[in-house]
Amino acid sequence: MFFSPFTSVHQPAEIIRRLDNLLRIGTITHLDLSAARCRVKSGGLSTDWLPWVTLRAGNTRTWNPPTVGEQVLIVSLSGELTTGLVLFGINSHVYPPPSHSSDETITLYPDGAKISYNHASGLLKASGIQSATVQASKQVLIDCPETTVSGNVTIDGTLTVKGLLAYQSGMVGRSASDSPTGTATVIHGSIIQQGGQLISNGVVLDQHTHDGVEAGNAQTGLPK
Repeated sequence: MFFSPFTSVHQPAEIIRRLDNLLRIGTITHLDLSAARCRVKSGGLSTDWLPWVTLRAGNTRTWNPPTVGEQVLIVSLSGELTTGLVLFGINSHVYPPPSHSSDETITLYPDGAKISYNHASGLLKASGIQSATVQASKQVLIDCPETTVSGNVTIDGTLTVKGLLAYQSGMVGRSASDSPTGTATVIHGSIIQQGGQLISNGVVLDQHTHDGVEAGNAQTGLPK
C-alpha cells in the first residue's frame, strides 16, 4: 500500500485546527499603538501581536485604533494564527451601536463627542466637542443663506462687509487712532442718525449752543 508523506494519524486534527482558525471572533486584550498591533483572546487562545486592518494605508492614511475589550474578527491565512489580520467593527454588549436608525450615520467618541448625519432630514451635527480648528492656507468659504453664531466672535484681521451691516444691541468700539499704527476711523459716504442723540466727547450735537458767535445781527441759538 502506498503512503503519502503527508499522511499521518494527526492530519485530520491538523486540518480541523486550521479550519477553526481561518475565522475566529475574539476580544482585544492588549494594544501596541506605536506598532499598530494588538493581541486578541478567542476562546481559550491568546494570539501574538497581530496587525489590524485600517481604512486606508497608502498615500492616503487613516488612524482610528481599536479599543481594549472591542470585539473583532481574526482572519488567518491558511488557518495559521501567526498570519492573522484583525478586522474590527463588531458591536457587543460592552460597546453597543450608537443608533438604531437607518437614516443616520454616526461616530461616537469616548469623551461623549458625536458627529452625525441624518440623510432623511439633511442635518449634519457635531456635538459634545470642546473646541474646533479649521486651518487653511488660502481660503475658507461658507456658502449659506443664513448663518447664526450664538457666542462672541473675535476677528484678528480685516472685516469686510459687502452687504448691509445691521446691529440690534448697540455698538462699542475703539478708534484705530488708539492703536500703535495711529490710523483714525474713516467713514466714506453719508451718515443718517435717527431716533436718538448724537454725542461727541460729552456734547449732544443737536442741543448745544454756540455762545459769543454772531451770524449777521443775531447770535446763533440751537442748531436747526
